[in-house]
Parts: sequence; structure tokens; C-alpha cells
Amino acid sequence: MDEQIADYVVVGGGLTGCVVASRLSQNGKSVILLEAGPDATSNPATAFFLTSLPLQGGELDYAYPSEPVPSTAGRVHPLSAGKALGGGTLINFGGWLRGDAADYDEWAELAGDDRWSYQGLKPWFVKSEKFYDSNADPQEHGFDGPMYVTSIAGAEGGQRKYPLRDTVLKAWAELGVSHNVDRKNGASVGVNEIHENCDSEGKRQAANVVYPLNKATVLTDAFVHRVIFDGTNRATGIELVDGRKVTARKEVILSAGAYQTPKILMLSGVGPSAELAEHGIHLIHESPYVGQNLHDHYALHLAYRLCDPSLGYAFGGAGFQDPAFFKGLPWDWIANRPLPDDILTKHKNETKTGWENRNVYEVMTAYVVPGIPGIPVDGTHISTSTMLLLPTSRGTVKLRSSSPADLPRIQPNYLSTQHDREAMVDGTRTALKLLTATENLKTVVESEAPPVKEGLEGLAPLTVDTSDDVILDRLQRTGEQHQHSGGTAAMGKVVDGEGKVLGVTGLRVADASIVPVPLGGHPQASLYAMAEQLASMILAHS
Repeated sequence: MDEQIADYVVVGGGLTGCVVASRLSQNGKSVILLEAGPDATSNPATAFFLTSLPLQGGELDYAYPSEPVPSTAGRVHPLSAGKALGGGTLINFGGWLRGDAADYDEWAELAGDDRWSYQGLKPWFVKSEKFYDSNADPQEHGFDGPMYVTSIAGAEGGQRKYPLRDTVLKAWAELGVSHNVDRKNGASVGVNEIHENCDSEGKRQAANVVYPLNKATVLTDAFVHRVIFDGTNRATGIELVDGRKVTARKEVILSAGAYQTPKILMLSGVGPSAELAEHGIHLIHESPYVGQNLHDHYALHLAYRLCDPSLGYAFGGAGFQDPAFFKGLPWDWIANRPLPDDILTKHKNETKTGWENRNVYEVMTAYVVPGIPGIPVDGTHISTSTMLLLPTSRGTVKLRSSSPADLPRIQPNYLSTQHDREAMVDGTRTALKLLTATENLKTVVESEAPPVKEGLEGLAPLTVDTSDDVILDRLQRTGEQHQHSGGTAAMGKVVDGEGKVLGVTGLRVADASIVPVPLGGHPQASLYAMAEQLASMILAHS
């Protein structure tokens, strides 16, 4: 291939890369989009959320191995990240759940830019959505955007009503957690109905399909080595691993994700000087926070054996046959919860004013078992996912060597703070109360069912009376990443409020690595809005 030239070179064809490349190219800018993975558009497994579950850990997933994590029993965690055009939008679970308004306001405070507050992002949330309910508040939701968003109850003409839907909602009410129907002004505390981004047929909407790339030059299987700089610290293009060069007249835009973006920055000479010197990399600009501040959502999935599987409550059973049940994942409710006062008081130095009203964890109920070892998917079990939304633990991404072929060295440091450990114990205990101790569900659920796997022998079922130490042991030995990583090129530290890399010119970052703090909800709704706003910023100055 001869050297290629465009106004903008976008590195990474995941969610944000596709949005930025599409918006720029559709507005008359010449764009080259480089994706390390293949174009998997024709892969039938990617079409539906249920059919794509086996793709986790497969050929379309980087599944980076973490470093052993001391605070999770020394385990090596597989860290999912999409490896194909469309990135994580090909292998995610489809949840379209914004964070709480306070999450975005904290982002804006750290970035020193109100455009990243909830009110600042709201127009871009609206722009990205085609919301299912035409009666919804137009100040909160959009009706003309590219991403079709539906509630569980709104899907399939209202036919997708899982048998335990009303029972679970009543069980939450027993615990004093009410249904948050409208989520007004970005407030997500309470029980929320899950929203999904799937089309009217229940099919997945991959970013590379929904955001047209027909006017961009897309190169797949194009693995990037580094950014090329001229003598004035201006980024002028990209060098691929195979030695090919791609030139950018205006900007290089990194959208390679929370693990690859800091790796590319450091291989290019932008990063902590000591680490670059260790690997013999010429320093372009000292940027000590590259690869720092890694945040992620850590989760515990629990399975619960049903008293009577013949009632058709769970995926895989003979009674779970309504075709509407399979248009998306079998789930419906998610509850966002603050921490109790006693935990907040103990950790007031780790948190900020207002955390008494922050949604620190979520509990989701599902009618399928998400790959818990030894638990059959045969209609005998339902499950919960308890996920830490606002961890105080932070990890790192570092270079393994100066070779682009080597995977980055990722240390996520899950549960490394006492705050996070106590928050997850409290969240897990809340899930156990919901499923096994409420009047509405204790006649449905027989007991929690521990995973069965070599190395996990002897685990006893968890109950509401289980000690904190035993719950923590389960969290450390069986909890896992929820594929929501970010923060490793943080806004306010590595990039400015428009994603421009500080200390150099012609280089921008547009992916989750610039989000300086964890966000509640599930990130794709936030990332689409972020990418829309970044694209508008680029176009405004082009």
C-alpha cells in the first residue's frame, strides 16, 4: 500500500472511533479509520445479544490477561475489549443506562469544563437516541437519533414481560426501594427499568453499522505501532506495526480504548519519562498520568436455585418459551443504591460531599445465568449481578516492552480499598435480601447456588446471615470485571476539555480513557454522547 493521507486519521474502530469517523466524514472531511481487528459485520453470532454471548473471550475479544491482583486472591482476570470493527458494540450486553447526574458533574469539575456536566452532555444524549416512547420528556430523550433505545416493557409491543417482573418490583418495594419511573434531571437512584439499544427486531446495533462509514476509508487488520511526530512535537501521522505510514493533515485521533490508547501514547514518546526510559523510548513529552487512574466496574454474579423450575421463570427451561423473551437479554430491573450511613462515615476521607446521595452500586436481576461455573442453563436458576459503580480503587496500564506486539501490563487493583470492599459486601447482602428474604421472592428461590470449579471447592451458599468475611471471600475469589474500564488518559491530566493531548499538537484522544472518574450506569450510552460532542468540537475548529 502506498502512503495514505487524510485530514484526520482515527486509530481504533470501536464505539467512539466509529462515531467520530462517521461524523467527520459525513461532514465532508477526509478520514482514514484504522482498526486492528477484522470486519465482523457478516458474522451471524453478532446479530443478537444472546447469540453473541459465546463471543466473550473469543476471536473478537482481546481478553487481555491482567497482572495477578493481590486484592482478589492473586487472580489473573481476563479483561474484555472488542477486537473488530465496531469494538465492544459487537460483544456487549446492550444495556443503555446513563449514570447519575452527579457522576457527570464530577467529570466536569475535574476537567474544568462544564460541557461534560450532565446538563452539558444532555443535548448529546438526546442527539444519539431514537427513544421508544414518543411521550417521554424531549428534554431528557431524543427521538431522531441513530440509536434505537427501548425499555424491556416497550419491546415486542409490550409482549416481553418476564414472569417474575412484577414480583421482583414488589420485592424491591419491601426493601424500601421505589420504582424510579422517569429518571428526571438525571436522577437514577431507585429501581430502574433496563433500557437496551436494539432495533425493532431485537437485533444488536453495532456502531460501525448505525454510524455510516461509507465516506471514510476503513482499514481493518491494521495494527498501530505509534504516532509519528515532527520536530515541533506535532503529530503528523501513524506508523503501523508492518511499517506502513498513514499521514494526517490535521489531526491524529486515538480511539483505541482504555488499554491500547495509553500503550500507543507511551510507545509514541508521550508518557511517564521514567517508564519510557526503562524501555528505551525517545521522550516526546513528559506526561506522568498516562496509564494511571484506571477505573473499572467490578461485579459479583450470583445464581439462585428455583424452588419449582417448571413454572418457567428462567432461560433454558421448558416453560420459558415465549419468542418475545429472546429479543434481548432476559432481564428487566436494575436498582441503584447509595451506601448506608455507617459505611459512609467510616470512609468520609475517601469520598466527597454529597456521596450520601450517590449511587455507589447497582443490583440487577436476570433470568439467565451469565456463565457462572458449574451452574446449568436449564431453567433451574436465575441470577443477580451486583456491580460497584463508584470504586475508589485505581489501577495502571504500563508497557511490557518497547515492542508493539507485546500486550500492555494491566493492573486493575480491584477491591484494593476498604471502601470498595465494604461497598461490595453491602451490595451483595442487599441482593441476597432481595432474592432470599423478601416475602415476594423467598417462596420462589430455594437458595443461592455457589459456583462449582476447581479451586473453588467447599463454597457454601450465601445467605442474609453470612458473615462479612465470607461474603468478601466470595467477592475476591469469584468477582470479575464488567468491561467498563476507563480513565487512563484522563481529562484534566493527559488531555484538555476537547480531548487534545496536553504538551503536543495535532493529537487528540476520543475514547473511555479520557473519562476521569467512574460513571454509573453502563458506559455505552455515555460514550455515544461523549463521541458526539467531541466530533462536534472537532468540526467546529476544522
